[in-house]
Amino acid sequence: MRRLFLCLCLLVALLCHVNSMCAARICTRHVHFNNAGASPSPPQVLDATIEHMRLESEVGAYRAAELASDKVDRVYTSVAQLIGAGYSNIDGSGYNPRDEIALTESATVSWTRVFYSMLETKERELISRYHQKEMIILVSEAEYAANCVAAVKFARDHTQLSGIKWRVVGIPSSVITKGTTRISTGIVDLDSLQSILDGKVDDINPASIAMICITHIPTNCHIVNPVEEIGNMIHDFNTKEQTNGALPNIFYLVDACQSVGQLVINVKEMKCHAAAATGRKYLRGPRGTGFLYVQKDIANALQPSHIDHAAAPVVRVMAQQPNQGVCVGLEEENEYGLLHSYQPGAARFEFWEANIAARLGLGAAIDVSLAIGMDKIENLCSTYGEMLRKRLAAIDRVNVYHSNDHDQHKCGIVTFWCNGIEPSTIKERLQNNPRGDGCCFHLSIVPATSTPLDSSRTGLGMKQLLRASLSYFNTEDEIELFCKALQSILLQLHSAA
Repeated sequence: MRRLFLCLCLLVALLCHVNSMCAARICTRHVHFNNAGASPSPPQVLDATIEHMRLESEVGAYRAAELASDKVDRVYTSVAQLIGAGYSNIDGSGYNPRDEIALTESATVSWTRVFYSMLETKERELISRYHQKEMIILVSEAEYAANCVAAVKFARDHTQLSGIKWRVVGIPSSVITKGTTRISTGIVDLDSLQSILDGKVDDINPASIAMICITHIPTNCHIVNPVEEIGNMIHDFNTKEQTNGALPNIFYLVDACQSVGQLVINVKEMKCHAAAATGRKYLRGPRGTGFLYVQKDIANALQPSHIDHAAAPVVRVMAQQPNQGVCVGLEEENEYGLLHSYQPGAARFEFWEANIAARLGLGAAIDVSLAIGMDKIENLCSTYGEMLRKRLAAIDRVNVYHSNDHDQHKCGIVTFWCNGIEPSTIKERLQNNPRGDGCCFHLSIVPATSTPLDSSRTGLGMKQLLRASLSYFNTEDEIELFCKALQSILLQLHSAA
């Protein structure tokens, strides 16, 4: 009996192994429609990352960083080239990308570091110079939830601490009319913004606007906000209303996490004071990478909200205090105090600790995009996105989000829902392939809370959306296979119901 039991156990184990092998073979083709989440990296990124990690294993991380310093410098140059950064020095000296580019861990890290720094620096200036009683942060309705909660928390905390009443106000989106229904497009309405800046909107004094935050492309749909037109409007306002302070009246901060790597980006044409981006989405870089652009003059005028000894090096050793006990008064600006000085430009937004291998991978990803050409990439992303939207709109029981009939710049992100079926059910069936067609489709679920203002305006409520985000390496064949797989799943589920 014991021998028979052992034989049965071996047979069961063998069958399980065979079953797992068969299941693995079912998915012979991974179709990546989740490029707005985390796009698969090209071989050049893998090679650059692993090469440096091998070097670290041989000589140690510190020595490896020293040996790779020239390569890291080129990453900053590649970022600047990708986004059109640059300036002209009066003395004729060359452009130093580190003056305007900081490498970070993510778009959110980039955005929050400069957001808090800008507003806290602005607040200090206002308290010391103008005794302002109210300040306003304007945000697009397509703004990320991460940005919204940061703005709201800042407003609540600093209203209590500073004596200034801080408010967060959404800029209205444009609307289209279908019959008697007015439908939000999700795109910043330029006329409404101009009215705000002209002082024609009740309860908003344009002199009280401290910052305008715009998400270029949101996480939940294909819209593209007119960041260049908005930048021109803010620039004109600041030029006309400029005070004697060192800072512009209104800061302009762009969240470009979904547009960098997908669209042609030029921060000088945007006229933004700062922009944040990530490496893991359309750039196809490693996860845990990102960068921050800050105009050089603006960066030099900002005091970062949090720093370390790399962002603000200690410039002298304090004098020994007369008493030999506890050192006190380190905050004092005398010989016994700790004196530090901020790094020039955007370097003040970087910390000492960094993943050098990941940064080199980011540089490799950017170089791949530049070699292909951002014009070509933008055209392919836009073309494939529009192709998928049209195919989905023709499928019964499928609803494309923000499917408004108006001419506008669109991108490779497509979001939709299926009547009566949970998005998680669709996602699981597309990804795990119970159909046996050999394709596993990778996409995301986007909760309504990810873009709370837009979801509120469109009546989405708490509904979740399926998101398919296409990049330049996708194909028409993959779009066709995806739509056939979705139709098959919908037919099966409705037949079962």
